[in-house]
Amino acid sequence: MYADKKPDKIDPNEKRLGKWLNCALSYEPLREPCVIDKLGNIFNKEALVEALLGKKLPKEFRHIKGLKDMINIKLSMIPGNQSDSADGATFQCPISGLEFNGKYKFFALKNCGHVVSAKALKEVKSSACLVCHKEFIDSDKMVINGSEEEVAALRERMEEEKAKSMKEKKKRGIDIVDGKKDCGNLEGNGKKSSNGGAKKFRAMDMAPANATKEVYASIFTSSKKSDFKETYMCRSLPLGRN
Repeated sequence: MYADKKPDKIDPNEKRLGKWLNCALSYEPLREPCVIDKLGNIFNKEALVEALLGKKLPKEFRHIKGLKDMINIKLSMIPGNQSDSADGATFQCPISGLEFNGKYKFFALKNCGHVVSAKALKEVKSSACLVCHKEFIDSDKMVINGSEEEVAALRERMEEEKAKSMKEKKKRGIDIVDGKKDCGNLEGNGKKSSNGGAKKFRAMDMAPANATKEVYASIFTSSKKSDFKETYMCRSLPLGRN
């Protein structure tokens, strides 16, 4: 009679429905607008944005840093009353009519956001969305609530995209620095100086033809030092000029 009480078993069907019919963060029923992250978790957008602003995201969702990490999706409502569905599903595939309840695999298309079943994509071979006819590529397909293997593949893709983005930002930063260095090495005529630095301007180099360079330079600068010395008593009256 003192044996430990066994924990209550969770009904697999209830667990499945909870994952597909409710927000992964707030556990409230899904309602538009909805979004998914880059791992295929589905959220009510309002709940996710509020958690981001309040910095209250759980550890498993820390990879979501902002709106750029959310993909807006478009779910198709089941026509009529929600009670028509045996599982209480609210959404369905707009092509095949399969219910969005976890029994079937669904994909979200990143380019347009429409959510369609894997069965519809398999049966209707097309490179365009079956709802809006917008072109997409294979990497645009995001599996929703995928298996462990599928989530691992999505995580690997996410890390690759992050590394690529960081590399591009770093490259742009180097290009900007190099551009500043190149500008500093330009001569007056727009060419780089041979010694790697900016060439100093000298007036005599710009003297017109048949002009004495020293005289022409004296117009702009007192480049030639005087041969006269000033007296101790009167600095304004150099010796030899009185």
